[in-house]
Amino acid sequence: MIDGLRREFPQAFALARRIPNPRFARSSPLWAVLGGFGAGFFVSAALFIALNVTARLVGAPLVWVGGVATVGATATTIAVAYTVGGRGAVVVYAGIVIIERLLGLPGLMRFCLGIVSDAPICSPFAYVLSLWPEAVGVALAYRLVLVRWVRTTDGDRNPLLEAAGALALTQGFAAAILSALLLSAGAFEAGMLVLVSAAAGGVACGLVLLGRVAESRQWRSLGIIALVVIGVFLLVGLPTFLGQVGIGGTIEIGGLNLIGFLSPVVEVGSAALVLYIAAARGIGASEPA
Repeated sequence: MIDGLRREFPQAFALARRIPNPRFARSSPLWAVLGGFGAGFFVSAALFIALNVTARLVGAPLVWVGGVATVGATATTIAVAYTVGGRGAVVVYAGIVIIERLLGLPGLMRFCLGIVSDAPICSPFAYVLSLWPEAVGVALAYRLVLVRWVRTTDGDRNPLLEAAGALALTQGFAAAILSALLLSAGAFEAGMLVLVSAAAGGVACGLVLLGRVAESRQWRSLGIIALVVIGVFLLVGLPTFLGQVGIGGTIEIGGLNLIGFLSPVVEVGSAALVLYIAAARGIGASEPA
């Protein structure tokens, strides 16, 4: 398949060969996984923004955008985690993904058994088929590792990626928990769970920034992460919300909608609060990065 694409699009492959190989510092498997999730966080955000904006400009459907972004994020996460932390990091990553899926099953089962049992996703075959982005991402990651597209460099940490990975990983677990609890919770409880998950992600990001990033670069690193979080919300989340409720007619905004507007601010604000408290107490990074 790759050889066929290379023959069809030689200019694209020639351009790809001229792109410098991304390089990351080696670290332990746990930090490697966080770095991988951070790299996937940035790739996913870039794909979400680029594909959503392009699809809206040309009037194309948006249903495929999430799958493509997941493919890119999965491939990047695995490739970076393996390059940085070896096979142990891939094992840790696989365990995290399995736990997230298991956490999401109770909510899906209640949805299928108690609400709309004839929904397509309730078919075991359809559920397995819905995992195609992850499967394609794994295959692409294998290809990236095979050609050594991701390489290592000097150092023992990837501080910006690790901080972003802490945010993404925490949010992923929160989303899995929400999928298990949301159907049995009222609007207020569900809204609080969203805010708590956003705050937890921000705190995790702030703690990693505090422990892994040099003090002089902590706020700059948070600014980069905040730019991505707010950018995805403004360019993807907000237009999607406006398209769902309609413009110019009667707009009904519930509690969850309003909380959705607050979540990015809570994420960034929680991380900033951690850094502010640490600065007030004179606490810096454990080692210079």
